[in-house]
Amino acid sequence: MHRTVLVGSPREEGRCAHLAEEIFEACIEDCPQDGVSLVSVASLKVAPCIGCDRCKKVTAPEDAPSEPEEGDPLHPHALVSESDAQAHQCFLSDGMQEVRKHLDAADHLIVVSPLYFAGPPAQLKAVFDRMQPYFWSDIRSRTKRRRTFELHVVGDGGNPYGFAPLEGCARSALGVSGFRLERALDWMGCVDETGVIMEDAEEHPGGTIHGR
Repeated sequence: MHRTVLVGSPREEGRCAHLAEEIFEACIEDCPQDGVSLVSVASLKVAPCIGCDRCKKVTAPEDAPSEPEEGDPLHPHALVSESDAQAHQCFLSDGMQEVRKHLDAADHLIVVSPLYFAGPPAQLKAVFDRMQPYFWSDIRSRTKRRRTFELHVVGDGGNPYGFAPLEGCARSALGVSGFRLERALDWMGCVDETGVIMEDAEEHPGGTIHGR
């Protein structure tokens, strides 16, 4: 089993980064036999989707990215390998290619994101929008969803509007690549600026975070 921790904050040393590192270390400690990787949007440049629909076309085999060798921790998940997802590529060459490698390998995805006006920050939204190639692949037509993700929402607290827009974006974007939301955790006001966890998150199995 492979787990990928995706950090959606534009800040390299913020609350999200600290919490993601805690989760990353916990994954290694609790399941040493499994693979785990961490990807931060703060360290990558991912351009926004321009809506050109070029990813709708199937890429010629010789132009498609080569798969890692068997045994590589980033070898694509069976759901990805059995689909034509790899044949739908974005023409933009940037950090999204690295994100896709980790997404494609994941059995379970852990998204750690701050809340920006009830939704994701621009950098994470760009990643979500660049999931468009998966939309055109047959991976989303497969009814047996064998991969899950969880959403960790981080911030100061005090948001009166809830987190439905962030959760909706995550469900929609990750759903087209074969992930279903397993649970959401509300860390608002639970992590200080230095990364110290002051109290446990409020867990919402199956999602639907409404705020504190």
